[in-house]
Amino acid sequence: MKLRDKKVTPSTIIPLDVEQLRITEYTGIRSGKRVSALNFGGHIIPTPEAKDAFYLSKVMPATLDESGSSATNGDIFVPSNEACTVEFLSINDIKAMNWPASVNGYWISVRFYQKGELKGKGWFHTNNGAGEAILLNGKLQYDSPTIIRAMRPLFQKTVECECRSLVSKEYWDYRPDVETG
Repeated sequence: MKLRDKKVTPSTIIPLDVEQLRITEYTGIRSGKRVSALNFGGHIIPTPEAKDAFYLSKVMPATLDESGSSATNGDIFVPSNEACTVEFLSINDIKAMNWPASVNGYWISVRFYQKGELKGKGWFHTNNGAGEAILLNGKLQYDSPTIIRAMRPLFQKTVECECRSLVSKEYWDYRPDVETG
């Protein structure tokens, strides 16, 4: 697609903090791929089945430069000039406290709590009783119960579940001064 004689890539993103999005270069944690964000915003009309998940996660359109066309679906992109840690977790023991079935199968922007203390932010996905999580710049005790709470309420109710048996599957300590991929 071309916009003002430049090739661009339309995409959708699930940001943790919309207010912190910037027009800058981002690096994929898994792929090392670098893409430039050119614009954020617009409106997406989800299918009726996806409406709750899109609302909770603030799924939004983004316009990326041409290199975005070869970005890996599901990669975690962070500002290229900022250090961060990213951890992928699997979870086998999930107790839905107020986690609607309508959001199962979708990545939801969440906060992680242990013993009442915020431990980090990230994304959570559950389907058929098992789950996956991505923790950004946080640290969890794997043997401690973890409350995973959506960043926004749904119908004025907190969306949350209690998770046990967290297992770290992958971990990245991204440093902008170290060349990736």
